[in-house]
Amino acid sequence: MSDAFSISRRHFLTLAGGTAGAVAVSQLIAQLPPAYADELDPAPFTLGVASGEPDHQSVVIWTRLVADPLNTTDGGMPAEPVKVSYEIATDPEFRRIVQVGKRTTDPASAHSVHILVNDLAPDRWYWYRFEANGVYSRVGRTRTFPAPGADVTHMRFAFASCQSWVGGPYPAYRDMATQELDFVVHLGDYIYETTNGSLTEFRRLHALYKTSPDLRAAHARFPFIMTWDDHEVQNNYAGDVAGGAGDGRPFLERRANGYQAYYEHLPLRPMHRPDGADMLMYRRFDFGKLAQFSVLDTRQYRTDQALGDGRKEPTGEVFDPERTMTGPKQEQWLLRGLRESEAQWNVIAQQTIMAQFDYDLGPTKIVNLDQWDGYPLARNRILNHIVKHQIGNPIVLGGDWHTHWVNDLKTDFDDPRAMVVASEFVGTSISSGASWDPDVRAGLAANPHVKFYNGSYRGYVICDVNEKRWRADLRIVLDARDAASPAYTIAAFAVRDGKPGAHRIDDGDGIVGRVTDAVTGVALPNVEVTVTREDGSRLVSSTTDPSGEVLAFAPPGNYTVAVNGVGYEPVTRTVTVVDGTQTKLDLRLDRAATRAGTGRTVPGPQASAATSDIVLSNELVALAVSAGTDDSQLTPVALGKPLDMAAVGRLDQLDWINLPYASLTQPRGANAWQQRTVRSTAIEVLSASGPVATVRATGASTTVADLEVITTYMIRPNEPWVMAESAFTNRGAAPCTFWAGDAMDYDGAGQRSGVAGHGTIEATDPADYPPTAPWIGMTGTDRQTYGLLYSEGDFIAYAAYNWVMSQRKVTLAPGETFTLRRRIAAVDSGTGADPFAVLGTL
Repeated sequence: MSDAFSISRRHFLTLAGGTAGAVAVSQLIAQLPPAYADELDPAPFTLGVASGEPDHQSVVIWTRLVADPLNTTDGGMPAEPVKVSYEIATDPEFRRIVQVGKRTTDPASAHSVHILVNDLAPDRWYWYRFEANGVYSRVGRTRTFPAPGADVTHMRFAFASCQSWVGGPYPAYRDMATQELDFVVHLGDYIYETTNGSLTEFRRLHALYKTSPDLRAAHARFPFIMTWDDHEVQNNYAGDVAGGAGDGRPFLERRANGYQAYYEHLPLRPMHRPDGADMLMYRRFDFGKLAQFSVLDTRQYRTDQALGDGRKEPTGEVFDPERTMTGPKQEQWLLRGLRESEAQWNVIAQQTIMAQFDYDLGPTKIVNLDQWDGYPLARNRILNHIVKHQIGNPIVLGGDWHTHWVNDLKTDFDDPRAMVVASEFVGTSISSGASWDPDVRAGLAANPHVKFYNGSYRGYVICDVNEKRWRADLRIVLDARDAASPAYTIAAFAVRDGKPGAHRIDDGDGIVGRVTDAVTGVALPNVEVTVTREDGSRLVSSTTDPSGEVLAFAPPGNYTVAVNGVGYEPVTRTVTVVDGTQTKLDLRLDRAATRAGTGRTVPGPQASAATSDIVLSNELVALAVSAGTDDSQLTPVALGKPLDMAAVGRLDQLDWINLPYASLTQPRGANAWQQRTVRSTAIEVLSASGPVATVRATGASTTVADLEVITTYMIRPNEPWVMAESAFTNRGAAPCTFWAGDAMDYDGAGQRSGVAGHGTIEATDPADYPPTAPWIGMTGTDRQTYGLLYSEGDFIAYAAYNWVMSQRKVTLAPGETFTLRRRIAAVDSGTGADPFAVLGTL
């Protein structure tokens, strides 16, 4: 081994902990365990080998010469060309070598090597390796596709996406590398960018990701067909429009750097070499007559997201026919290819979700404007084209959303009777998390075309295809942060030849069941189901879907299943899972008694309370009050304040309710809602059950001298609220004047506030809104409305779209008490256009 290529373990670790270059990637590098240094491939082939872009007579083989892959400047390589040779054989021992060649690497391209190997036999496996300065790379395996028009009876491949480095060490790739596959399709987010948009930063990120031995193993075992999404450059970028501020450099410079590093680190044909900030990525692959793949680029040419991006009601510019995900040229290329295809299965491999997904359970439609829902006319042009030209067996593959989906695609998603046009399979992420999973689950009832959804696990999808059916196995790993985590199939679906629409073909392993009301038998959605191992560690936590069903995959073993739903008594069961079988666990829940105490929580995506906090609950509502849990926005006054709340059949969407505050000055400005002016010193349960359960928090104002504040919470049966009375008593010798009230912060999807007489507040900047009735509230896409309903109306509402507070001026003589009375309500918003109208009926 030449000294130019050698790297000691100590030097590797020194670099890994160094501070040169961009801070963000350096922090990631610093977290590498020492074992990673020993698991790299032999220098200069430390990042392994890969192949890709197969057709019937050629394939690309790749490597990058880099002795010191995390070096910020030259990768430990000389600033001069280096010779590298390669061999292609029909056997792994290289006894039958069919091609040899040499190349000279270019330091300007990070010594990357892209060899387009031509004149190969169709439908055949090959083995390849590289050599430089007497050192051989590992052996890679690749293949060619069947010849165009060839009769092919079978194809098996995987598709994957979204592999955030911080999400784990890629056990999904470890499982993938054990499979018998023809190829792998990667649908984007191969890396996740940092603020730094330099070429050096992007190169280091790609090198960091390839320090994963499991990613390198998958690349060495199968040819990859690559496309990108946004994180290879910048989150949610659109065409030449940046997705964020970045590091201040011009966005097209960042894009050029991201594209350059992407090309340098992946097995792409020389024709894909970027030209500055431009890089051709949409292309087509034929697997004989069995399948044709149209691989799209939905980032480089798309119109900027409408309405400022995000989840919003689609209006106005969203329906501009000029808006496009692909650009006009690529769209026409796609439509022409579909129209002219003679393949049995016609596959559109793209980045995100093509199906509509409405997050709002009411009459208002709320969609994510970064996916095809933000470009509905462009989507309809494709789907209508499929119908008009009777495209055979259309299949859409997607990623981006870090969750497994199986969807029916229609030209009218709002009509449940509309014809199914195509089938869509969206794969979960390799490692990236899905914080929006509860929001999706809450909205499933509004989207009957979603045939399967699961956001609890990371993994990928295997597709097994013949002339008669397309089968998709949704693979999962139990713990993406465990390199040795086992993998399983959580569900399998099939599409029959000539019949669009997927149907499930397995029973599902693990724990499956349905949760219902013990008296009525009605299915219970949004019930939290938590599975724990025998040692007490949590395996998975999920919630029931609109049909009351839950799927919690578990390997063979003994488990405890805890079920917790608002308005119902919690239930715990022990189950045993046997390998290859389904464990049924149907549960019937009793309605909750009225009580206050510790030991349970309010389930939901925003829930922060612990079992040591106090929950007041009945058959209609549950409210968690802090008995010790802190919140950074309320530190150090969280004790005694409501943290979580939900109505029956719903999940908690609150961040917290700052109830109450007492300030010397009137709260004003963007942070007015974070008043830290009442601090409780004690909280106790006065009555744990019975006709009224009662909790009392005792404290004082932190800004008004000698002002005692005691808040009493009371809950009664069959009321969708908790009564709260705050008594402010002047214990001083002089009169005092202060501002009192409450503030509410809702953090669920589609957050918006409301004030009586003013409807929904949409302003970003806070303003005064005199209420016409004594209530304020908040809501979101889950159609659950929270309200503070006061016994007196002499207050001002001060609100922005994402928070609301009451304000009233109080003067107290020595010894005098003012009591602020209100009901804290959580109710179904109903089906009307105004989600706050329900508060006027309480």
